[in-house]
Amino acid sequence: MKCGVWSETLLLIILSATACPQSSPEQMIAKGHYTRARPLVMAALEKHPQDPGALVALSTIQWAFGQLDVATQTAERAVNAADLNGSVHAQLLNVLGAQLASNRVGNLEKVAISRRFRKEAERTLQLEPRNLYAHEALARYYWYAPVVAGGGKGKSREWLDKLVRLDAARGYALKAELDATDSSKGSCSPAVYADWRSASTAIPSSYQAHIGLADCLLHAGANQLPSAEDEARRALALDPQRVDAYRILAAAYVATAHWQQLDALLMRARTAVPDDLAPEFTAAQMILECHIATELARAETYLRDYLHQPVDGLEPSSAAAHWRLGNVLEGQGHRSAAVAELETALRMDGSLAEARKDLRRLK
Repeated sequence: MKCGVWSETLLLIILSATACPQSSPEQMIAKGHYTRARPLVMAALEKHPQDPGALVALSTIQWAFGQLDVATQTAERAVNAADLNGSVHAQLLNVLGAQLASNRVGNLEKVAISRRFRKEAERTLQLEPRNLYAHEALARYYWYAPVVAGGGKGKSREWLDKLVRLDAARGYALKAELDATDSSKGSCSPAVYADWRSASTAIPSSYQAHIGLADCLLHAGANQLPSAEDEARRALALDPQRVDAYRILAAAYVATAHWQQLDALLMRARTAVPDDLAPEFTAAQMILECHIATELARAETYLRDYLHQPVDGLEPSSAAAHWRLGNVLEGQGHRSAAVAELETALRMDGSLAEARKDLRRLK
């Protein structure tokens, strides 16, 4: 539900969440609160324009909002400010990896980026041989890169094995992502389920491991929905200030038509994470996907609420919300209003192919 596997998994944070004060930008970024973190990071850079930690944080925020070119430039500033710091090279490495994964970068440009990527990987590991972000980035690179560019799944699994030894939860989480691309069953094949189960068993206190397992179970069929809810609740108990658990529970409650529980959950989410209404977007989208015509008015309310405030980084875009609102209005029989929403979505983001198909159908 967030944009791009590389972007979602590898947004780099210099300090771990447990090591940062609750109000620090790093802690906010760790929890996905990019909008909250941005003014604090900008204030820090006004005082110290070459602060490498603040530059990495700014690069991460820019990345989260899809500004890859700017994020790369900011990461380069961090490298220039602290060339002997492996973490700043890891940030540049990961932003370059996101560019390689982007469909907005041409093949010839990707060849040049690939060379820079491998150079930054070598530099990061030279400075910090156990840098987790470098291990993740290289495992992902070798998995996705063509053979002519040095790719190979055997090499990827070698880096995965190293990562599991360094950090079992993160290693198995990345293995789940890659195994999902290698299976016709997608996000919850037996291999992917085993990976997430291994991650949550290895580090029971890992929020992301429980979220990954919950998401896997959510897509495994109706009989696994209670287990998905259980895992999401475990994650929620670990950290009620992050939005992912609310999102998964919202989807599960829609799928099971537990509307009172959904209302209570969304109220709790609004209190805990008031600047990120992604659970409401998820609930609306799930109502559409489950074809629950009796709840389209509810979905409309959720989407209009979502559009009422700025979208946080890595969340569904306003364009996507206008597209889905168009779908809802069509389902309610409001054809002209639906067309207007689809046209708005495409003005905001012309790459929304499904929205374009819907608009052609309605016109």
